[in-house]
Amino acid sequence: MADLKQELLRTAHAVQHFIEQDSFPAQVFPELLRNAVWDYPLRGGKRLRPALLLWTCGMTGGHCETALPAAAAVEIFHNWTLVHDDIIDRDEVRRGQPTAHIQLRDSAKVRFGGSPEKAAAYGISFAILAGDVQQAWAVHTLMRLSENHVHDSVVLALVRRMQTELNRVLISGEALDVEFELHNPDTVSKEDIFRMISGKTSALLRYSMQAGAAIALQSTDFDSPLQQDIGNFAENLGLAFQIQDDLLGLYGDFKTFGKPIASDFQEAKPTILYREAMDRMNSVQRQELKSMLHLPFYGEEEIQKLRTMIHDCGAEDAVRKLSEDFSGKALAILERFPKNQYRDLLKDLTLMLIGRNI
Repeated sequence: MADLKQELLRTAHAVQHFIEQDSFPAQVFPELLRNAVWDYPLRGGKRLRPALLLWTCGMTGGHCETALPAAAAVEIFHNWTLVHDDIIDRDEVRRGQPTAHIQLRDSAKVRFGGSPEKAAAYGISFAILAGDVQQAWAVHTLMRLSENHVHDSVVLALVRRMQTELNRVLISGEALDVEFELHNPDTVSKEDIFRMISGKTSALLRYSMQAGAAIALQSTDFDSPLQQDIGNFAENLGLAFQIQDDLLGLYGDFKTFGKPIASDFQEAKPTILYREAMDRMNSVQRQELKSMLHLPFYGEEEIQKLRTMIHDCGAEDAVRKLSEDFSGKALAILERFPKNQYRDLLKDLTLMLIGRNI
């Protein structure tokens, strides 16, 4: 795994440098909006989606340097979804720092004064606008593939897929997630949750990897057996990743996870972890678990109680096994590709994502 960490770091640095050097946000005004557009893309992170794109490009015979604009584009695209997602979920922390709308709210208080209500509205409005600009920035960055002599037909196809299929599927997945909040979490099935994850999480992974292969092969044939295998790999990886993320949301460490622990329970989100627990509990246990939803505060005592309940009914182990099953399917698909250093990196990355500390 040492090579994986080094390559992830190298990829992260390359993407960070590319984003820092791009002049697109410099023309945005006013200043607070411009700063917000820069903010999330420059906060760092492992840059998993760019790594998937670049390594798929390498695995299928391309040069990673050629695909760097696309790698930066999917990272910027991912970040606009995070900005909007944080508003929708009313989250106040992202990667250990204030979320965009909270940061903008606080900046408005300092710069303009006024009532807390007006500052909060300003923060939300400007964060929405920042996400909109980031989406335009992602398309602009994607079109810079032409500078690396990628065929215009491939560039156009990737832009079209980003603006039609990816946007449509990803936002539909987000919409399902929002709609679930209006449902009793007990009425949302596992199939519903899987469909939401497929849109909200797997869609961008699938786009990233298929874009990497398209650049390597200079091909717009996304229905080829190779592209179908890549898409199926990404679908299974996304499901495994999100299920693991749900586990981290309860069993993770705040400093590592970057978001409040047990927030899914505070918001009564119908996750696979919650659904699995409810299916395994008796009526008394189910009522007790329901009583742990929507609490105003989750301290160490409340978090430990939830952890014990989920573990003791067998849901923790079952969900961990489910994540491993999806990752196993992904790894089996990966074996169909010629063995090279990039396939090895994708394999190690899959194992790392499923083996994250919880």
